[in-house]
Formats: sequence, C-alpha cells, structure tokens
Amino acid sequence: MATTYNFKTLHDLPEWVPAANSINTSTSGASLAYDIREGTDRHPLIYQYSSTTTLNVYNPYTDEWFGLASPGLGGFGAGAGCVFVSSAGPNGATTTSVVLSTALPASVGVNQLANRGDGVGFKIRIIGNSSGGSGKIEERFIIGNTGGTTPTLYLDSAMSFTPQSGDHYEFLSGRVFLFSTASTVLKYYDVATNSYSSALTVTNLTTPSTDTSLIVLDELYTPLGKAPGTGFFGVRTASGTTSTTLTGTSAAADASLVSNEYANFQIRIVEDTGTPTSVGQRRKISSHTAANPTVYTISSAWSVTPSSSAKYVIEGIGDIICMTGATTLVHTYAAGGFRADGSWSTGSTSGSASLQIPAKAANTAGGVSMVWGFGLNALDTNKNTRYSAVYMIRGGSAATIDTLDIATLSWTTGVGGQAIVYGNSGGVLFNTGTCVAYDPNTNEGRYLYINISGGQRFCRFDLKTRVLLPWNFYRQL
Repeated sequence: MATTYNFKTLHDLPEWVPAANSINTSTSGASLAYDIREGTDRHPLIYQYSSTTTLNVYNPYTDEWFGLASPGLGGFGAGAGCVFVSSAGPNGATTTSVVLSTALPASVGVNQLANRGDGVGFKIRIIGNSSGGSGKIEERFIIGNTGGTTPTLYLDSAMSFTPQSGDHYEFLSGRVFLFSTASTVLKYYDVATNSYSSALTVTNLTTPSTDTSLIVLDELYTPLGKAPGTGFFGVRTASGTTSTTLTGTSAAADASLVSNEYANFQIRIVEDTGTPTSVGQRRKISSHTAANPTVYTISSAWSVTPSSSAKYVIEGIGDIICMTGATTLVHTYAAGGFRADGSWSTGSTSGSASLQIPAKAANTAGGVSMVWGFGLNALDTNKNTRYSAVYMIRGGSAATIDTLDIATLSWTTGVGGQAIVYGNSGGVLFNTGTCVAYDPNTNEGRYLYINISGGQRFCRFDLKTRVLLPWNFYRQL
C-alpha cells in the first residue's frame, strides 16, 4: 500500500493531535476555564488553575503555555475549580466616547487592550443611558488605548451616536473565577487588566470536600448562529410596559412561547430612544404568559420604566451554579461584571444571587460534572427540549444523569430519585476524574464530550435526544 506524505497541515488533521505539555503537573482539583460564546467575540485563550499559586494560560492557535502571576489563594485539592464568565469585566461611566471616568481595576499599558491574545482587541459595550443620552447600546472592538486606570480608548469603527458624559460602559472581556479549598477562598482574574480581585464574599458557600463542578448562565451565551448580546430569539420590540411588566409583540419570534418557558431568565433593555435612561436595565423574569402577545412579569420594578416601544432581549441570568460533593446543596452566585460582589444563595438561604435552587435528591461525588445546553439551535417544536435544562453527571461510580429546570427551579423526577432515562445508559459509570467539555458552536450545539473517569476513553452525550454514544479513544504517546 502506498504511503502518503503530502498532508496539508491545517486540512488533514487526525482525530487527536498531540499538544504541548502543560508547564505544571495536574493534581487533584486542577481545572480549565475557557470562553464558549459564539463567533469572533470568543476569548481565544484557555486558563489552567493547578495550585494555590499557579494560573497558566494556553494558546490553542500556537500550541504553547506560560504562567501568569500567582493568584495567591489558600488550600488546593479536590473541590477547587474555576469557571470563565464571559460577560464579566470592568464597567462604569464614560466622559466621552473614548475616555473612561470610572477607574479600571488595575492600570493598563499603552495598547494593552487592543490584543486579547489573537491580535484582536477586547470588545466594549457603550450604553447611552445618561440623561439626554441616545437610548442605544453599541459594541466595538478596541484598536488602541493610552495607559493608566482611566485610559482613552480607540475603537475599530465610529458609533452611530456620540456618547454623553455619564453614559456607561461594560468590557465584554471575561473573568476567570477561582475557587480554593481553604475556607472556601474565592477570587477572580480580570482578563482585560491582567489583575486579581481581592477575596470575594463566600457567605452561604459550603466548603467542598470532593469534586466541584461550575457553570455560568452567562448572558452572552446564545444558540448557534446567534450573536452574543441578542439573546435566545433576537432583539424584539415591546408593545407595552408597566413598572413591573413588559409586553412583547405577537408577530415576533416569542409568539410561539409557552407559559413560563423563560421564567428565571433575564430580560434586558437594549434600546429605548423614548426613555434613554431605561437602557441597560436587567431584570429577572418571575413569570410570563403564553404567546400573542407574551406579558413578562419581572421580579423587581424597573428603576426607570421603559417606553412602550423599547427593544429587549431574553438571555441567561448571569449566575454561577456550583455543585460540590458531600452535600445536596446547590449554590448560586451573581457573577456578571455589572454586579457588585455579594453572598451566595441556596435553596434554603437567600443571598445576593438571583436564583435559589433547591437541594439535589442525593449527594454528588467524585466525577460530578455539569453542562447548560444553550447552544442548541434546533429545538423540537413540541418543547421537549428547552434552554432551561441543566444536565448533571452525578459521579460516584454511577451512570446517573440528572436534570435541573431553571424555569421552574426544580429537579426532574424520574427513576432513582431525580435521574433521567437516557439511551445506552447503565454500562458507563462516571467516577473521580470524569470531566466534560461542551461544544455549543458546531453540530447544532448538541454534544457534551465526556472523558470517562480520567482514563483514555471518551463518550459524548446528545443533549437534544438524551443518548450516550461512544466517541473516541485517546492513544497516549
């Protein structure tokens, strides 16, 4: 048989490609954090948290690592973890279209904000919500900046409006939240400014004793093919508002909604030229009616009631969900960069987070892993599959997969307590070392890829049809 030598480097890729070794040995508690939002907004680098003093960064385009400054956290081991929050970043007020008046968390160097790791600048969102402002929101990539904590920013293209003094900004650059095992120490690494926060509040958070799994219901996570910031069914125009409601338009895509399908999600005002000071407001949806038209009731009154023709999106609420072994409690934390640091919430305690999720039917154990299937772009019309489903592999050498419904804040009842029935179940047992990666950006956003118990075997779970399939075998070199 003839041997082929003329492989094309970027086209003829094998199933597995050997990658550069990490610069640190992974130990119990080591984890990766990365951005999974749609399209070119996605941050290109991957972060590895591997000890109290070690946060590494990996460039998948060039296949190389290096270490960042020490996070200075406490104890490290089983139960430590990290998660990338895409919508988190510096935020505050502007004085003009390019000058920040609210200081960044740390001083930045000249043009530092114009390269996030792939030669593309960080994205900034300008909110025209000052008195006399435009009532619009626009996003631009940064192509240059002066140094300091209140730099002048240069954008890749002109905006359609001139921001006024007092308009607000939000960096959509991301933060890596880092969980220690020493008295549950929590910090974040701010990507844009290359700086760490001080220790964040951990009130109501249980100290982990075995594996921890973390996900974030990020507002920038959208279905495959929809741009971050446009929510689950695009920008829509209201047909009426009150201090505690917003009514949609029957002709819009929300006309097919069933009652409370997006309860506990977030509604955000993205344009309001009639009442500019309402723009940028976010509220949790406490309930909503079915379609034609849908009336959304919010959990707390608007600070400024939007005009009856304001534009809005429906998106993730921005909370981190934390599940850790040896407890049935589910912890939530409001992590979006526009929120102040606050305490954790559980089903039995009311902290600063938006969601209070009831306890699980049973403790999780080694190998617990979670995923939110936001990337699905072809839901079945009978609503069996919804964006409100969070899937949890329970771990502990069991085949159990549970589902949490964000809309009802309840666990699905099925066999074995809250376990679901899924195709090809029973033979694959998930134990310590199990880890997962969700791909929302290809294959209709359907697949969760699972490394089984830290070994060489991989499977994948179809989030739409709930079928487990063999996937690949990693041949160690």
